[in-house]
Amino acid sequence: MKIPAKKRTALELLAAVLWCLVTLGTDRLFFKYDWKTPAFFVYKALFVLLAFLLVHGVVTLVQKVRAGDSFARRWLAWTLPYLAVNLVVLLIVWPGIWGNDDLAVLSLARTLQPNSWQHFLTSGAFILSLMFVPMPGGVVLVQNLLISAIVGSFAAAAQDLTEKRLGHAVKPAWFAIVYLPFLLPPVVMHTQQPFRTTWSGWTELFLVFMLVAMYLRGTKLNKKELCAIVVLGTLAASWRSECVYYLAAIPVLLLVMCARKLLRPTAVAAATVLVFAGYLVCSRYTSTLMGEAWQYKMIALCYQTASLVQDADPVADAEELAAIDRVFDVTYCRENSNIHGPEMRTNMTRETGVTEEDWSACQKAFFKLALKYPKSLLRERMGVFYNTLRQRKTGMSNQKIVFSSSFLLYDAEPTKADQKEFFADSVAVQPLNKELRRAFIIKVANGDGIIDWTWWMLPPFVLLFAAVIVLLVQRKWMLFFAAGTFFARIPLVFLTAPDTYFLYYLTPFIAGYAVAAAGVLYAVMRRKLKVERNPG
Repeated sequence: MKIPAKKRTALELLAAVLWCLVTLGTDRLFFKYDWKTPAFFVYKALFVLLAFLLVHGVVTLVQKVRAGDSFARRWLAWTLPYLAVNLVVLLIVWPGIWGNDDLAVLSLARTLQPNSWQHFLTSGAFILSLMFVPMPGGVVLVQNLLISAIVGSFAAAAQDLTEKRLGHAVKPAWFAIVYLPFLLPPVVMHTQQPFRTTWSGWTELFLVFMLVAMYLRGTKLNKKELCAIVVLGTLAASWRSECVYYLAAIPVLLLVMCARKLLRPTAVAAATVLVFAGYLVCSRYTSTLMGEAWQYKMIALCYQTASLVQDADPVADAEELAAIDRVFDVTYCRENSNIHGPEMRTNMTRETGVTEEDWSACQKAFFKLALKYPKSLLRERMGVFYNTLRQRKTGMSNQKIVFSSSFLLYDAEPTKADQKEFFADSVAVQPLNKELRRAFIIKVANGDGIIDWTWWMLPPFVLLFAAVIVLLVQRKWMLFFAAGTFFARIPLVFLTAPDTYFLYYLTPFIAGYAVAAAGVLYAVMRRKLKVERNPG
């Protein structure tokens, strides 16, 4: 007996509410919140919404699978194997790979407080994940589930679009190539650590993929799809400061869809306005949380400023140096030109007494010196970029060191408050096998041979750039702007990266290999189509 749609929706909503009531008990396994605060009601309302979407999604998926829906079955067929791989890795590194910043976010999440340094969206992702699975490993588990679902949608969409173009079924094995970029050690390792960049990066990848898939599908978008674009677009533009360019990229991609009559101009305008409004709300709230946390704003210009100060003329540039000295210790910069990294940042930054007027004057002085000494700025940026590319060597690169040393959390007595809290007030935080966990992390993060080469960042950047050029020449505008959106991240991070961490380039790294895999698949299928049309 088929249940009417309205009744089914009501039952799904009831299930979500009951699930929320259950969490009032399970929350005690992790949280220490005060239910009388506004944050409690906000997060519980969001939980009910997400629980409803999850229940509705599962019910809909089951119905479609039973009805023989090809896309639903393909999505399951591609998602489950990739999820199985990720879950095996998660069991090995259980409860995930936790860094200092992640532990700080986790600690504040216990009382529903946002971590301003790692963005309130990251805190929100942690809190909601923990309400579903109330243990630190639950955050990583939810992250694994979401990423696996996204990768499954990539492969399923590729197979679906290809078969519609060819007009007949194609061996699924051909589409296994879509898996390859997501099985690379750097991607696997980031999937097991709840970095802010992991959450934001996969949001960007899914947003752009979804837009491209809708474009290639060739049918008009419905209201639900527009809502998804607005939500994902707001998250993508807001989660990291260098992602603000999505405010321009999203309208461009929507306009290309509009030109193909997949969207009305009013829909493009409405979606653009809503994404921009969402970004402003997020930005305003972030600013409120940060207050006068000048260190966060100064960190992006710290090393660039140091290089300019070191090359500036103490007499001719005295006025600019004086303005900079109100924010950064000019004397320290000039006397320690051989130092770079956290030590330089910590010692040169004046963390107290800085006003908005001081920061404004410092910025103006910085830009004056940058125009006067562009070689100094370029030299410093090239140094950071070069050492970031050297991920396959320990050198001055920090990312592999962070991963390969993450096992130390279990090798010594906890010293920091959030580390002690992690062990004392959480369930299931001990690894299943410490030695296996340690050996696996060291091997994947700091191994030799092929594993080491997969950490080299230059190949995917070159592949992504080549794709942009080819798509431009071929005038495939939707694909050109999609690939260009990912490639635009590289120069932006080049100009603003505060350190040599791989994670800042995670999105273009994955996108470069993913675009290359799609290109190979397209070439093979195109050749197959030609052979079928001209068998002689």
